[in-house]
Amino acid sequence: MAGKICGSEVVVENPSEAIRNYNKGYFGRMMKETLHLHLIEASFLVEIGRIEIEKEGRKVDLNELMSHGMAVHPNFEISYLVFRELRQRGYVVKFSENEDGLDLYPRGGAPHSHSPLHHVISISERSPFSISQVSEWIRGLSKKKLILGIVDEESDLTYYSVKFFRMRSKVEEPESYQGKIAVMGDRSMVWDEELSKKLRENFMGRAFEENVVQLSLMETAYLAEKGADVFRGKKKISLKSFIKYAKKIQPDVERRLCVYRDLRGNGLIPKTGFKFGSHFRVYREQIGEGHAPYLVHVIPKNYISTWTEISRAVRLANSVRKQMIFARVGDGIEYIRLKRMTP
Repeated sequence: MAGKICGSEVVVENPSEAIRNYNKGYFGRMMKETLHLHLIEASFLVEIGRIEIEKEGRKVDLNELMSHGMAVHPNFEISYLVFRELRQRGYVVKFSENEDGLDLYPRGGAPHSHSPLHHVISISERSPFSISQVSEWIRGLSKKKLILGIVDEESDLTYYSVKFFRMRSKVEEPESYQGKIAVMGDRSMVWDEELSKKLRENFMGRAFEENVVQLSLMETAYLAEKGADVFRGKKKISLKSFIKYAKKIQPDVERRLCVYRDLRGNGLIPKTGFKFGSHFRVYREQIGEGHAPYLVHVIPKNYISTWTEISRAVRLANSVRKQMIFARVGDGIEYIRLKRMTP
């Protein structure tokens, strides 16, 4: 027998067997002349017929070994499927020191000569999508890039590269907007000819007719911050009063405004992304000179969803040649990009 189950690992004590299994794929950890295997690594080696395992003097089959692994390690089943798939693709994959994920080496790379490029977290599609958890995972990495391996109910794998993302461009944004805006209900109208012209030049709102622009409530709030006067009927109202009014119609208006303001401040042009299932489609150039490369969806800092919803959003963005960005709004804004990829 090549290996023995010792609690949460399998130990290969025979020096020749230990060295052979380590050198051929860099499985486990060599400690002097003994090989220590994670139960997932041992299960994979049993599955491909590389080693045999015993426990208390009797041979253990793959069924019993995996059952033992599931009793010892949380998320064993899902992690095994991701580990197995990456190994079958020819990658060297090692368990991180705290076992929160897998360290993925570049193709052809080895632990003695290369550093891992990616850190892979294994997730079931039935697990909740937590943006705060995703943010924590990204922050916990230094030079490695994060990959999420999602296992669906048929054990197929979908991989996402995940990172904090910066969007910047050089479209100039006026320091102020002067003029009158009339609130009409769940949107506003700009009858002011000079202000309407300036808004059209800066791709804000929607042309309603010649010299007239229609605005969303969020755009109205943004312009009020930049100096425009807002009226309900004949009465001028403060920004605070308008926000209070707008929140009754659109409860998340302040959160969207926060992101809209930031995007405009970084030289970008945000427009509604409703047709794409997101809050904004975002241009890096003046509209007409290029397509919008980003979809931005605004979410609270503790946003929880399902992986089915996230998969749909990323797939749709990819189908229209855009990148899917989640704007996590708390004390500040974190832009997190999820991009489908194949390792």
